Amino acid sequence: MSSGRVSFLDQLQNREVTELGLRLKEASENVTINHTGIQQTAKRPIIKKVLETMTAGIDVSSLFGDVIKAASTKDLVQKKLAYMYISTQAEQNADLVILAINTFQNDLQDENPFVRGLALRTLCSMRLIDYVPYMLESLSHALIDSSAYVDDHSLYAPLVDQLYNTLRDRDPEVVANCIVALNRIFLSEGGMTVDTNIAHYLLQRLHEFNEWHQCLVLDTLIRYKPSSEDEIFDIMNLLDDRLKHHNSGVQLTTVKIFIKLAEGIYDIQEDVYKRIKSPMLTLLTLTSPEIVYSCLEHIIVLMNQSHQLFREDYKYFYRRIKEPSFVTLKKLEVLEGIATKISSKEIINEISGYITGTDKVIAQKSIESIAKISFRIENVLSYSLEVFMKLLETGIDIIISSIITALEEFMNESPEKVGSLLSVLPSVWTSIDLSSQAGPAFLNLLTTVGYEISEAPYILESLIDDLESYPATSFRLQLLNSTVTLFLHRPAECRGMLAKLFKYSMEPYESLDIRERALFLYRLLQKDIKKAQEIFKHQRYASKKNGNNNFKTRDKHLTKFNTISLLYGKHSEQTLFEQTPGNFSKRNDDQFFSSPTHHISEFDELISLQSQNVVKDEFTLSSTVSIEAKKFKACWENFTESHEFEISLLDSSASLISLTLDDIESVFEENMMMIMASGSSGDYLKFFLYAQEINSNILMLCELKLNLNLKLAKINLRIGYEAYGIIHEDQKMNLSKYSEYFIQYLTRYVKELSNLVK
Repeated sequence: MSSGRVSFLDQLQNREVTELGLRLKEASENVTINHTGIQQTAKRPIIKKVLETMTAGIDVSSLFGDVIKAASTKDLVQKKLAYMYISTQAEQNADLVILAINTFQNDLQDENPFVRGLALRTLCSMRLIDYVPYMLESLSHALIDSSAYVDDHSLYAPLVDQLYNTLRDRDPEVVANCIVALNRIFLSEGGMTVDTNIAHYLLQRLHEFNEWHQCLVLDTLIRYKPSSEDEIFDIMNLLDDRLKHHNSGVQLTTVKIFIKLAEGIYDIQEDVYKRIKSPMLTLLTLTSPEIVYSCLEHIIVLMNQSHQLFREDYKYFYRRIKEPSFVTLKKLEVLEGIATKISSKEIINEISGYITGTDKVIAQKSIESIAKISFRIENVLSYSLEVFMKLLETGIDIIISSIITALEEFMNESPEKVGSLLSVLPSVWTSIDLSSQAGPAFLNLLTTVGYEISEAPYILESLIDDLESYPATSFRLQLLNSTVTLFLHRPAECRGMLAKLFKYSMEPYESLDIRERALFLYRLLQKDIKKAQEIFKHQRYASKKNGNNNFKTRDKHLTKFNTISLLYGKHSEQTLFEQTPGNFSKRNDDQFFSSPTHHISEFDELISLQSQNVVKDEFTLSSTVSIEAKKFKACWENFTESHEFEISLLDSSASLISLTLDDIESVFEENMMMIMASGSSGDYLKFFLYAQEINSNILMLCELKLNLNLKLAKINLRIGYEAYGIIHEDQKMNLSKYSEYFIQYLTRYVKELSNLVK
């Protein structure tokens, strides 16, 4: 049934193509007037129908000869349609293209420049090596054509000398297209060569180009290196009026040239930056928010080069009426960097007015900006805390949550000034969004002054009783740390709820990270309570916030000034991978461990050291173990101790995605995890691993799937004795104990694959 239907459709399509061919042959070249009053030949609507049929995916290559004949016409529209068909179908009808060469050559001699340009463009668009001589000959004539339109279409030929000669053409559009062609030809070398003669010639003719071609010429002139300081000053004087141009692209490209020319001449750098400041501030007053945003990105780069440049002009960066939020967010970033001891209070007052607005994102960013200004300028820290205290009284959830997050940073910066402010925690905690990053921050603050606030244990107890409402790994990890810390200060009030929290956290369905943390804290308290008190009294030192922190990587983008790379914050050679929503939240949870925001890094370090000692003392893998595939399969089917889980891979560099099967296999084999089989399956690299613990003879079998793009590992683990059968009680205990060791050992190496590959 299916094959019959396909055959019928083929017949129908073939019949349609045949009918079009017959109509083309029968149609007259006589000019008629259609129903709209436009002159056309009878063949024009037929060729249009041929193109529609071709666009639908139907093979119309059999009409190639008929369409070539139709291209010899005085009807310009029909000629365009025919040439469009020829350029598309040429590769499938290479033997018949010779029939069109005569038509091309005739049209290249036509008195109409548009016909000459059309023929030249169509001839050069056919990717057929046999016809390159015809193209070169035609292009040689076109480069000296009297019409600029024909010249434009000849400038993409590999005739470098003629292209450089054509730079002297009287038509500025031809010159611009010539520059484009040369830049494409010499792309691997950074673009066309610009010597003194070319540079001076282009500078003298700059006013003849339209605004976009001026951008092109100026961008090309950036590669020119003047021979003396006098020449540099002459070029700056010539380009000075371009800084006042109405087109933002021309202004920014000119700014880039000024910066480039001033490199290495330290005596004039500050004067140059002052000269380019005015046009940058003028761009901020434009009505286009997209241009304003782009200008702000460039201002951030300039701020990093000249720190004093915009400090007196801070009012230009205040929010305007009906301004889009993305512009305001970028302005806040600028205000963080230009605030001084003199202007900081006024800037904080301005920013605090944005917090109570309707835009939640701006409110959060405003609070963050006030905090960053306060970290950099210490004399406004107390003033900022007063502002935060007033804002806490508003009772608005999003404001309270953001302030709590900021207060955690303040606590590490100046604990003596923040301590008194934390007395409000019991009255505002119900308004905090504990599912956000404010949740762990609140727990950390509560723990810091928990011995002074009588309600602290009861707040933690209510959270533990409602633990299911807070599934985030970051929150639960901080809750474990906070409860243990408060227990060491107030054991009588916290003993019961701590036991309950340990029980919940060690359930099999909990994530591996939470189970490991709970197990470590439990064993620490069980083994040495005094040692636990010493650890939890460990003083956290927060790094001082630097005024240039926000911009420390911006200098890398100076070479990308006036390019879209600057707006993306990425170099053009960097690759961006699309993140799926499902993997995003998972990765955020895992990245929490490396984030200083919640101050758990010291506990992670302790766990890591503790884990290494356990593995070293009680857990040793055999380097000589070897099992056959049949044995592997039999053990896999009979082992009863199994674990399935997912982990995210750590990637401190860009090397993770470049790992190969051999790279990963070498990591496992060097660490006594043998490879049974490996290969790729869709987006995943798949491995079957096995290992044996020497002291207990317990065998570990593992199915590992790695998705390097998503930085995700799926692990299926089976553990048991090689001589499987009835397992005694003491063997069950050993299996349970060594399961933890195996999981801990495997997880550590899988997470850090990119750092372990040599």
